Parts: sequence; C-alpha cells; structure tokens
Amino acid sequence: MAARLTDLSAALSLSEARQREFLLSVSHDLRTPLATVMGYAESLAHGDVPAADVADVGAVIGAESARLARMVSDLLDLARLDADELAIAVGDTDVAALLGDVYAAWHDRAAREQVTLVLEGERHPVTVVADPQRLRQAIDGLLDNALRVTPAAGTIVLDLTVGDTVDIAVRDSGPGLTDDDLLVAFDRGALHERYRGRRHVGTGLGLALVDRLVRRQGGSVAAGHAAEGGASFVIAMPRADDALTKP
Repeated sequence: MAARLTDLSAALSLSEARQREFLLSVSHDLRTPLATVMGYAESLAHGDVPAADVADVGAVIGAESARLARMVSDLLDLARLDADELAIAVGDTDVAALLGDVYAAWHDRAAREQVTLVLEGERHPVTVVADPQRLRQAIDGLLDNALRVTPAAGTIVLDLTVGDTVDIAVRDSGPGLTDDDLLVAFDRGALHERYRGRRHVGTGLGLALVDRLVRRQGGSVAAGHAAEGGASFVIAMPRADDALTKP
C-alpha cells in the first residue's frame, strides 16, 4: 500500500508539473499575438501608420487575431472534452465520401504552398459510426499540422484502408518525428515545446484535441514514421458492423 501511494504521489506530481508547463506555454503563446495586435492597433489609433501600409497592417492584425481565435477555440474544445460537455452526435458516416470532401477542400490550399496532396485507398462507401463533423475536425487538424511542416515540393498523403478497423492516415514528407517524440505526440504542448523556434509550430493543442475527439467517438489515433520520410498519423475507427454487434 505504501509503495502504491508513493507511485500515485509521484504520478500526481508529474501531472501537476506538466500542467504548469502547459499553462506557461499557452500563456506565452497568447501574449505574442496579443502584443502584435495591440502594438499595431495603437499605431493605427495614433496615426503612425502611413496610408500605403494600412492594408498590410490590417492583414497582420487579421492573421494574428485568427491565430488567437484558433487557440481559444482549441482550449475550449479540450476543456469541454475533458468535462464530457462537448456535443458528439454519432451516426452512420461514409468515410470515403468524407475524405473526398476533405481532399477537395485541402487540395488547392496545399497547392498554394507548393505541396502535393494525394488521395489514396478505398473509394467505395465505407461506413463507420462517428460524428462526421468531429471526425472531419480531427482530420483537418492532422492535415493542418502536416501542411505546416511539409516543405515546398513535398507530399502529403490522405489514405483510407479497411481491415479490422477503418484507418484514415495522414502522412507527410516533412522532417518527421523521433521515437521519443512519438511517445508524447498527443500530450498537450509537448512537441510544441520541443520544436518552438526550430519548426513552424501551431497552438500546441492540435494533436491533443485530435486524440480526445477520436477517442470520444470510440476510435484511436497513433503516431508513427511515414514511408514518405515524415510523420504518419493514423485514425482507427471501428467498422459500423462491428459497432452494431457490441453491447
């Protein structure tokens, strides 16, 4: 009993330390775009911005505001998921059709970054029991991460395979992840802290949000190494017929 209490105390201490690190990281990342927006807003208010530069300043303020909105949205979704308050409405979902929509939405965006998005795998209807909006949110999150780290002339693969589970893979030809990275890939802010200043990083919340969204729908997500040379993330969802046979 004493040994178990010691282990529990150590685990709680580690959890609290990670929570503090996460909060410090988020606070830092909120302050940076806020400072930018406030600085430019003051310059505009004081008339310090030349007329020719107003449009550019407005674009910067808009981009930083969008970044803040994304971070706040991710934080709220994570908090709701942790409190079991985020609405999840599962039903029969054709994943092949969903990925077709995802590909159509992301193809041009990838092309603008000089990255090739490839759709592979099953094309016939593949049904899972999921919330299509939240499943799409998870896939979009993985694609956003992949596009951020994939260099020009690189490739992102969106792949659908059907076996014991229905697997949705997002693979890229970016710098990839180390074996140590894979162990903490879905911890809040872990990869963000490791690669801040070395790679283009997002809010530090995206992968944690993907993990919780998928698990709330009865699936799982795993990180690994991609054949394309970068990172691979695979969402595994139960097949609809399997879900129907479970009590």
